Amino acid sequence: MSCKWIFAFILALAVTDLPARENNPGTVTEGNLLLNFRSIGFVRNNEYSNPVTEGYTLIGWFIQPELVYHPVKKAELRLGAHLLSYAGTNRFSVARPVFSTTWHFSDRSRFTIGSLQGSDKHRMLDPHFSKERTYTDFPEDGLQLLTQSDRIFSDTWINWENYIFRGDNEREIFTAGESFCYTPMDESSPLRLELPVQIMFRHYGGQISDYPEPVETFMNLAAGAKAMYRLNGNRKLWAGVEVLAFYGSSTRDNASSGIKSGQALWLNAAGTISLAEIKAGFWTSKDYFAPTGNFIFGSVSDHLGNVVVSPRKLITGSVDIRVPSPGPLEFYFSLEGWYDTDLKRFDNAAMLHLRIDELVKLITVKRR
Repeated sequence: MSCKWIFAFILALAVTDLPARENNPGTVTEGNLLLNFRSIGFVRNNEYSNPVTEGYTLIGWFIQPELVYHPVKKAELRLGAHLLSYAGTNRFSVARPVFSTTWHFSDRSRFTIGSLQGSDKHRMLDPHFSKERTYTDFPEDGLQLLTQSDRIFSDTWINWENYIFRGDNEREIFTAGESFCYTPMDESSPLRLELPVQIMFRHYGGQISDYPEPVETFMNLAAGAKAMYRLNGNRKLWAGVEVLAFYGSSTRDNASSGIKSGQALWLNAAGTISLAEIKAGFWTSKDYFAPTGNFIFGSVSDHLGNVVVSPRKLITGSVDIRVPSPGPLEFYFSLEGWYDTDLKRFDNAAMLHLRIDELVKLITVKRR
């Protein structure tokens, strides 16, 4: 099936008339000027030691204050700044403006041009879109069409990462993706089923650049199903299984990664106990590569030139705890482990963050 037919099918489902869950412009008052303050203080320690990826630690924080104005009920303007600092650097590693214009088509669908609402909002799977991007690449710039209801989540976006001018000696880089999930059962059902489909393109090129390397586009596709069953009628106790298939390819026969195409399969047993989710699974892949994914799953080394490790078989496990507070604060802790059955190595990662996302009204601007 060609990519255009995949997108057509997803977008057709996205505009289906379903009740909304959030993003309701009906709660917005025309003329309101608000302050949206976002901040994450984070620590992620990757204890890796293998040919594919080396260990490292991310520790730091970012703040992203934004003024939010609604000139009319369905329109939203945001202006602010994103400031990222890693501990021990005594400087901002990223300091950039953020600005966006959003039009709410309905109480469940909106279109944004400019700075997008955070890379973690795409709900992408870690093997082809690393969860670390929440800390390192939180703001994105481009276009986004987002639809969300009780049963449909559809996020179509373009993130323009490197703009070039005529004669530049670097590449134009952008990522385009679609994250789609269909949930056929309502929340009262003891069975919860999720059917995700995700497709992403990462393009390196630019006709007006003097960069000597040829144009290259990577495509990554993921699809699967997750079924969870509520145990003994307890809303905080669930158990189930997850099956996910991945595919990746390059438009170049002599791909820069050393891999033309590859695939992977990830099988998980999952359980939810109150605020914690526990998974144990098995990952098997052959020549799999995702340029924006977590390299621990891939076959291409991120620190050794021309090294490809394939096939790969990993026994995986994770514990995720997310504790929301009555206010705007969220506590998150994650512990992950991977045992490579061929390399006979165990790697692990621990992640902790405190997140604030608060929206407060400043004034109401009266228009003449």
